[in-house]
Amino acid sequence: MKIALAQINPTIGAFSANLAKMIRMAEEARDRGCQLVVFPELAICGYPPRDLLERPEFVAANLEATEALVKATKGITLICGFVDLVREKGGKPLRNATLVAQDGKVLARAYKRLLPTYDVFDETRYFEPGKTATVTEIGGIPFGLSICEDIWNDADFFPSPLYDLDPVAELVATGAKIVVNISASPFYLGKGHLRERLLCHLSAKYQRPFLYCNQVGADDHLIFDGHSLVADKGKVLARAASFKEDLLIFDLAAEKGPMAPYFERDDEEALEALTLGIRDYFSKTGFSLAVVGLSGGIDSSVTAALAVRALGAEGVLGVLMPSPYTSRASMEDAQALATALGIQTKTIAITRIYQEYRVCLEGALGEPPGDITDQNIQARIRGNLLMALANQYRGLVLCTGNKAEFAVGYCTLYGDMCGALSVLADVPKLMVYKLGRLINAQHGKKIIPERVFIKAPSAELKPNQKDEDDLPAYILLDTLVKGYVEELKSPEDLLASGLPPESLEQTLKMIYRAEYKRWQAAPGLKITAKAFGYGRRYPIAHGFDPLKFRNRRVL
Repeated sequence: MKIALAQINPTIGAFSANLAKMIRMAEEARDRGCQLVVFPELAICGYPPRDLLERPEFVAANLEATEALVKATKGITLICGFVDLVREKGGKPLRNATLVAQDGKVLARAYKRLLPTYDVFDETRYFEPGKTATVTEIGGIPFGLSICEDIWNDADFFPSPLYDLDPVAELVATGAKIVVNISASPFYLGKGHLRERLLCHLSAKYQRPFLYCNQVGADDHLIFDGHSLVADKGKVLARAASFKEDLLIFDLAAEKGPMAPYFERDDEEALEALTLGIRDYFSKTGFSLAVVGLSGGIDSSVTAALAVRALGAEGVLGVLMPSPYTSRASMEDAQALATALGIQTKTIAITRIYQEYRVCLEGALGEPPGDITDQNIQARIRGNLLMALANQYRGLVLCTGNKAEFAVGYCTLYGDMCGALSVLADVPKLMVYKLGRLINAQHGKKIIPERVFIKAPSAELKPNQKDEDDLPAYILLDTLVKGYVEELKSPEDLLASGLPPESLEQTLKMIYRAEYKRWQAAPGLKITAKAFGYGRRYPIAHGFDPLKFRNRRVL
């Protein structure tokens, strides 16, 4: 039997487009000799649909598209994810479902049994879990049907399983000779390697093939890397491409299929993920122009270069906005970057606007604006200009701040935080430099000028300003943010690792104090295990001091 894993990039709620794509890929799989084609989790409607699931018309359109797909698929068996209705009384009205269909008839349905609620997931908000293991014969072989989270609870792989139920063990006990897992598994750095280890473990433990079909593409802040694969007897036998659509065809009898390369370096993987995130955000929202403020620093340089990778040079407008404190070197570096990228630029000096703003404000205050007020005036003037250009040219502003700045609030609301998408919001500062070096290496020339890499980072909002005058050194700040935010380490664990107490105290206070800013920030592309935003939900108003309670332990 030849099996096709159809790794597609659906758009949430674009039922006609999703359906046409799925029919086209099913027909291609059939024409290439496949007897079975497998699509990802909720492929009909796209994942995650979130509160669109509360709209009856959305659910109805999903069911109509599913029926149309079943009727249109001839000469090949189909496995596909969709939203189904709960037909018994009690519980939630919907289920995260998959079906098996052949020549216009539905042969079996199965329902997701483990509904995740951690990090970015909130599936119990919408879905009722499935109650039984579903095994169905395809071509005389019993296939066990599972959906995403259903394979993520093996007690031999995970030290502390989250659920009492192990759906994979039940499928095997029910007689499954092959296990299929349809998935919409969001990306973060290292996630692909983790999935491979899990699937290899399961295939070795149960001594049967595992077919894993994952969604690809980006939806708002979430990126899906694809990386569909076939594993058997502890080895990966076939692998689809990462970060693009693919039709992975596997010959079950010969145990052969293509093996797409996978990224071994985090910077290479992050570069592709962020590029896809920008490209899909623009294409799925109907925009084609990115407006980027160019400061001559590393963050704006990398953001602009990523935008060009995603949208082409014609899809990026760079804006230079010098103030009285902008150095000549910064202007030269920003212009050199724009020239190397081949993007159009506009220069709007903000000095006159800034001076007039100060005069008006001083008249109201009876005194000159204070230091922070004065700095934020400049940032907000720039944000206003960027938004005006985006309005005029029907584009979207890209925010350029990195994760370290975002963590501690080293950014200005309605200033440099203005925008539709925050490209680097989940990228540590040192990773931004690595991405810049990689961009230059891939181009074979200095797209980003060398001086950008070696000069001290500065907002240039007052004379001789440097970021590290106000913050811990970025190498230290990145470590603190990773330990406290991503790895959930306690303050004493961070201190035990050798981090300076004064830097720890400063950073933790800033992280909590900046929560109100992050609630108002543009969505940021997620590339780490724990990003700020939808997957990290902290209150703004609270009295918890992590340092005061740092010696407390859970009993």
